[in-house]
Amino acid sequence: MKTRTVSTFFHKSWALVPQRTLIIGLALCSLLVHSCGGHKPSPSESRHTFCYNEPDGILSLDPAQASYRSALWTTSHLFNGLVELDSTLTIAPCLATRWTVDGTGTDWTFHLRTDVMFHADPCFGAARTRRVTAHDVKFSIERIVDARTKSTGLWAFRTSIVGADDFHQATRLGQRGSISGITVIDDSTLRITLTKPFAPFLAVLTMPYGSIIPREAIEAYGADFGRHPVGTGPFTFGSWNQDRELTLTRNTRYFKVDAQGRRLPYLDTVLISFLRDPKNEFLEFTRGQFDLVSNVDESFVPSVFAPDGSLRPPYDRFRVLRTAANTVEYYGILMDTTLPMGSASPLSRNKKLRQALNYAIDRHRLVAYLLSGRGLPAKNGVLPPAMPGFQDSVRGYRYDPDLARRLLAEAGYPNGRGLPTLMLQLGNSQRTASIAEAIQAQWKEIGVNVELRQVDFPQHLSMVRNGDLALWRTSWIGDYPDPENFLALFIHDNIAPNGPNTTRIDRRDLDSLYGLALSPTLTFDERAALYHRMERIVVEESPWIFLYYHVVLRVMTPRVKGLTLDGSDRLILETVSKDG
Repeated sequence: MKTRTVSTFFHKSWALVPQRTLIIGLALCSLLVHSCGGHKPSPSESRHTFCYNEPDGILSLDPAQASYRSALWTTSHLFNGLVELDSTLTIAPCLATRWTVDGTGTDWTFHLRTDVMFHADPCFGAARTRRVTAHDVKFSIERIVDARTKSTGLWAFRTSIVGADDFHQATRLGQRGSISGITVIDDSTLRITLTKPFAPFLAVLTMPYGSIIPREAIEAYGADFGRHPVGTGPFTFGSWNQDRELTLTRNTRYFKVDAQGRRLPYLDTVLISFLRDPKNEFLEFTRGQFDLVSNVDESFVPSVFAPDGSLRPPYDRFRVLRTAANTVEYYGILMDTTLPMGSASPLSRNKKLRQALNYAIDRHRLVAYLLSGRGLPAKNGVLPPAMPGFQDSVRGYRYDPDLARRLLAEAGYPNGRGLPTLMLQLGNSQRTASIAEAIQAQWKEIGVNVELRQVDFPQHLSMVRNGDLALWRTSWIGDYPDPENFLALFIHDNIAPNGPNTTRIDRRDLDSLYGLALSPTLTFDERAALYHRMERIVVEESPWIFLYYHVVLRVMTPRVKGLTLDGSDRLILETVSKDG
């Protein structure tokens, strides 16, 4: 374990920014001069090929295993689901043209397109392809729930669809069967019956676990399907040289067209490299080897980005897209006083103390000087600004050290007197450590002493889930773009270790509002209003110390056209083109 004491980092960092930027900038320029001795033609120079890098690599192209970003990006090029998200993260038709839900809120009926063909592949025999039917939807969902698949998305359907848990248990014993709650009415009509009303069900179906695949491909390739994927998406599998390069090619029979009636996608080829060093990735991007980078190595950030997040010269020749991610960074506080750690912590029992800590943080300063614009101050509630249903009228905590001191005194600790040193635990990350050091210094200014402790992330996560910490750093990344996915962190049924409610807050009013908002008979605005009421309760109760909302960004060459960015950090290439 690493323990940190109060540092002067936060105060010194403002003065150090120009010098640090100059030093790193000179080093980066030196590397660029060294690496650009001669021009080597790159596939990215072709207007028909899009090149990007995945430094984290890809283990499988099976959407059943797509639980990390590089796999999410790649499977999105290869597969489609019943529904999808448009550029505003609104649910839109995809393989399903329309759907209805009955008065109970549990029976969902989907009507499928009849013109969608699977990618051409030998698994279909002489015909090489066939039309997608409702039987494929049933097969695909059952495959996610099948214990033999070992899908990371089992949670998405196991308890929500009638008969899914029984089916899962049967497959664990090697038995055959089907999910009773999925009924194929005819080739283009399917009914899914839920165990209880769950309005975000459509949002869950937009995840890769809702991808539709053919039975023939699983029967032909078995466990190797992840290296030989067959779907319906805009691109088809080409070749894969493990840890070097993955090639996807244009699906000439893709069912989507643009507003002018031209068949999508525009690109002929997607070329994905696996250069693991993020420094080299950015250097290769500046040399024209890639059309896009989504991460800039921390050591380059001061020379590439200004404090407001804009690109510094000479990098301003590129374009940058940025938006708030569906991610919120916070410090969690254990609220359960029946646990030893909660019983011993003054934070668990004292709301004014928790509020004082929130008011003592200058979030704007953190974002400008430590994140270079790659975050947004968490000045509202639980929902990030990019999340559908976000409402600016939900007010969070502003920076007000005088109010923080008054609340600290009202909490029984005037100027911090009598308050024991708090322990804040973090995972092993330099960025989170730098943020924590800055907050440590700000809390010191109102009289609150904090000791920082860093441990390996798996151990940190285990301690959080087990209730072994009174105060800890974490974040929540939305699984799907519905407010329910964030507000579920504050209900009784999800109290850890059984769910994501790691603060163990337990309030009947939150549970009641959450339950009401699950009804599919409500409009989205009506559901959002209930979630806003939950947010205001959470802000008032302060089980979180709100920090910032993450920002996703893409730095790309000006030749790239039609690329969009949303809070889900997707890479959608079906409408992307490049200038000649």
